[in-house]
This record gives sequence, C-alpha cells and structure tokens, in this order.
Amino acid sequence: MAGLNLLAFPAGVIIAALASAVGIGGGILWMPFFIIFLKLSPETAVVTSLLVQTAGMGSGSAAYIKKKTADLPLAGFFLLLALPGLGIGALLTRLLSSANLELALGILTLTTAFIFVSANQKYTDTGQDRVAVKQARHCGWLVSFMAVASGMLSVSIGEWLVPLMRNRLKLRMRVAVATSIVTIFGTCVAGSVIHVILGASADLSAFFWAVPGVIIGGQIGPWFTEKINERMLKEVFIFLLTLIGIHLIYNSY
Repeated sequence: MAGLNLLAFPAGVIIAALASAVGIGGGILWMPFFIIFLKLSPETAVVTSLLVQTAGMGSGSAAYIKKKTADLPLAGFFLLLALPGLGIGALLTRLLSSANLELALGILTLTTAFIFVSANQKYTDTGQDRVAVKQARHCGWLVSFMAVASGMLSVSIGEWLVPLMRNRLKLRMRVAVATSIVTIFGTCVAGSVIHVILGASADLSAFFWAVPGVIIGGQIGPWFTEKINERMLKEVFIFLLTLIGIHLIYNSY
C-alpha cells in the first residue's frame, strides 16, 4: 500500500491540471483514484479527498480574497446552508455499504459528465459584482442538497454552484468562480472535521504525496488552456468521467 501511495503524486499533477484547466473541483476524480487505484475504503477515501482539496483550494481562496473578487458574505451564507448537508452526507458514508457508495459515485460521475456536456457557461464579464444575501435565499435548498453529495462522496459543489450564481443570481463569471472556490474551501474544511468527529481517518501517506502534485498541477492547468484547444480539453475530461462512471457502476455489482 505504501508503494501505491507514491502514485498520488503524479495523480495530483494530472487531476489538478485537468481540474483547473476545465474549471471544476478535483473531488470527482480523486474519489475514483483512491478507490480504484489505491484500494482505499470509501470512508478513508472521502476524508483523504477532502483534505487534498482543502490544500488545493486554500491557495486559490487566499488569492481571491486578497484581490477582493469573491463575494464573502454570499460564500459564508452558502457555507452555513451546506453544513447540514455535509453532516447528512458524512452519516450516509458510514451507513451505506461500499458497493452502494461506489454505485452512487458512478452515477454522480456520469451525471457530472452529462451536465458538463450540456452546460455552456461563457466566460463573459457581464453581471453584478455583489448580490444581497437575501436574494440567494430561494437557492438555499439546492445548496443544502448539493452538500449531501459533497459530504458523502467529497465531490465539489462548484460544478453546480457556478451556474446557479451565473443564471439565478446574475453574478459576473469571475465573481461566481471566486465565490465558488471560497465556498468549496469552506465545505472541504467543514466536511473533513465532520468525518473525523464521526471516527473516520485519512490516509496521510497518500495525502502528503498528493499535495505537492496538486500544487504543481494547479500551475500547469492554466498553461493547458493557452496551448490546447478548449474543446479538446473538455472532450478528454468528459471521456474520462464517462469511463470512470461506467467502471464504478460495473464494479459495484
């Protein structure tokens, strides 16, 4: 197992580079990697994935906060709404069998691939820089619902949060992305704490190998977007998600 944990470093480079290039969270790829390649139990994989994402999102959050791009009151509101869902998701991780968790992850992976195909979020600079928190109240149930999946499977809520802020709250794309990153960072920290309180533990060896890879990959991703056609990057990502989803569903039986 210790030898296999070395794979977390190159995986960190690849996952972080791909995730940052196409603008999604890495949890949807970290969970399959930990389960399929490192053979971690779903409980251990979830905590390890959340910790790795905490390290990756921490630097991005700090940068956005320093630039005052993120809508911090809105991010705080979303985080408060996410806490109950994170707790429910963490409980489900302990109550459901490994096979059921793999099935749920496979379905969610395929769903994310479908959403990514159908979504068409243009990076335009139109929209608002800030919105009143009360305007986001009608979206509260959706954030809480998404947080259940995050707490149960460590997947990022950013894939759904950015379209929500763009389409329903009419925020500028850069503000929506920045606010999403800060919110994801908060959910990763809170989710990790909740899982640890419930008795789960992370694979620290895999975590320490993954973090340097994530840092390097995070710098490579933006370079990819300049050198490689965006459509090709998305097609590779969708193809990868589809293969992973099918494998997880098949493996759950």
